[in-house]
Amino acid sequence: MLKILRNHRWFFIIFFIWLVILASLQIVWSPAELMFWVNRHNSSLLDTLFGYLTLLGEDGFWLIPLAVYLYQWLMRKENVKNQAIMLIIIWITKGLVSVIMKNAFNLPRPMEVYEHSGRVIHVVEGLEIHHWQSFPSGHTFTAFAFACYFILVARNNFWGFLWLGLAMLVGYSRVYLFQHFPRDVFAGSVLGVAVPVGLVLLFDKMKWPASKANG
Repeated sequence: MLKILRNHRWFFIIFFIWLVILASLQIVWSPAELMFWVNRHNSSLLDTLFGYLTLLGEDGFWLIPLAVYLYQWLMRKENVKNQAIMLIIIWITKGLVSVIMKNAFNLPRPMEVYEHSGRVIHVVEGLEIHHWQSFPSGHTFTAFAFACYFILVARNNFWGFLWLGLAMLVGYSRVYLFQHFPRDVFAGSVLGVAVPVGLVLLFDKMKWPASKANG
C-alpha cells in the first residue's frame, strides 16, 4: 500500500484534498444548505454542461477502453491482455459493490426528501430525477474507479489525472442535478479509489502480472 501511495503521490494528494473539501463542507453546512446553495447557482450553460458531464459516470463509458484493448489485443500488443482483464474485474466489482450498497441502505435521494418542502427546486429539463437508492453515488464511483484504473493499471498519468479532474466534475454534477447528496458523492469517491487499489493489492499478493502496474 505504501508503495502505491509513494509511486502515485500526486494523484492521492489531489484526491485527499478533494475528500477534505467535501468533508469540510458537510461539517460546516447541513445537507439542505449545501443542496440548495448548489441548486440556486444554476444556468442554462451549466445545465447543458453537467447534463453531459454526468454521462461520464455511466457504465457504458467502460466499453471505450475495452474496445481499444480488444483492438490492441488482436494486434498482439504487449501487456494488453492483463490490463483488459483487470479493467473487467474492476468494472464487475464496482458494479456489485454499488448495487449491494444501494439496495442495503436504500436511502432517499434529495428530490424524495425536499419535493414537498415548499422550496424552489431547479430541475434540468428532460432529466429523469430518481427518488431512492441514493447511497453511494454510482456515477461518482464509476468515474473515480476509471481514474484510479488509468493510474494504477494502465500506467497512463495523462488519462489518470484527466479522469481525476473529470471525476470531481461528475461528483459535483450529481449534486447540481439534484440526484445525490454530497455524502453520496463522498462515499462514491472513496469507493471509486478503494476498489481498484484493493484489487491491485490483492492480485499483487497472488503474483498476477497486471498488479505490477502499481510499480
